[in-house]
Amino acid sequence: MDFHNKNILLILHTGVLGGAERQGLGISKILTEEYNCKVFLLLTFSGNMTDDFEEFTRHCHILQNLHFGSPYLLIKKELSLKNIKRSVWSIKYLLRLRKNLIDYKFDIVVPFLNFPSKIAFYLYKLLPTVKFTFWHQLGLDNFSYDVLEYYAAKNVPCVIANASNGIDLYLEGYKVKLSKLNVLPQYISLDVEHKDESVLRKKYHIHDDAIVIGMIAHFRDEKYHEFVLNSFYELSKRYNNIVLVFLGQKNVNQVTLTKFNFLKNKIDKLRLTDRVKLLTDQNVHDVLNIIDVGVLISRIEGMPNVVMEYMLYGLPVVATNHPGCIQLLEDSEFLIENEELNLINSLDELIGSTEKRTSEGNRNLKRIAKFDMKTYMSQLENIMNKYA
Repeated sequence: MDFHNKNILLILHTGVLGGAERQGLGISKILTEEYNCKVFLLLTFSGNMTDDFEEFTRHCHILQNLHFGSPYLLIKKELSLKNIKRSVWSIKYLLRLRKNLIDYKFDIVVPFLNFPSKIAFYLYKLLPTVKFTFWHQLGLDNFSYDVLEYYAAKNVPCVIANASNGIDLYLEGYKVKLSKLNVLPQYISLDVEHKDESVLRKKYHIHDDAIVIGMIAHFRDEKYHEFVLNSFYELSKRYNNIVLVFLGQKNVNQVTLTKFNFLKNKIDKLRLTDRVKLLTDQNVHDVLNIIDVGVLISRIEGMPNVVMEYMLYGLPVVATNHPGCIQLLEDSEFLIENEELNLINSLDELIGSTEKRTSEGNRNLKRIAKFDMKTYMSQLENIMNKYA
């Protein structure tokens, strides 16, 4: 079994362009261009899409964006009237999906993150033409541990994680046969776009001679923006020529909006408004063209898309030493524990040496070369043929 000439259903939860979403849509691009597939997208949470997400779906040749109402797929381990209602709601939701999707005659369902994986399993059972799907454990998602998820997680053909900690999380939640578990590192889903750095720095009110530290990450709890801000504040006492840029989506949900506003207030309080740029709804290529050092400090990661993007742009990277980051950055001295002094010292070394920034960036360019899309798809086909 392979991907050639297949009808593919991608399942994503939201129409917001984060790392998982970029990966998922990127698969559509290679499936259509190299494998002559027809690819459709099912959004489970909402049919709403941010502008950059919708633009990227077109770039990746998605034939149709699908959404069939608010999702409900949950039955708890309890005997109650509410649980009977949950069962009815879940069955109705699955039957609605089946009714609306059956005529597409999908061959393969490709999910991203846990809830889409849960849905993918039941579509694999309900749609007669679907021959393969898998559980896509990306390392930073939550489990619901309900009956429907438990059954799906235990009986899905196989599990694919993008880093070893994703496998560990899956095993903690659901004891499955080790033979079902696979680690498949992600691929770089971004193409480099060289832009006029001077024009972009002027746009964001950044001096041409400033050394720009950037962290591109949505304003979620597991991303440690405040940690980075505190470290930058200490470094700002030593250096007059440094600028910090945060880029992320603030309107994903109430959590991201609250965190964005918290950071804005703290930046004001620290009197750093001229030196810290808090950005949302901006083109990621614009920011990648103006930063000199990429940072990702977080509680948990799978294989972070943004670290791959920093590397593709030839940037030095300071990142928390999660397994996925180690897979990418290998023996880099700038993989750190989450302690502010570690981040301050690493950034201090890179700020102080143009040569160090250049040499580390060049090493990252060499490291990222092996994480290409064709290699990923070949390995995914090999996994598929083990279980299909």
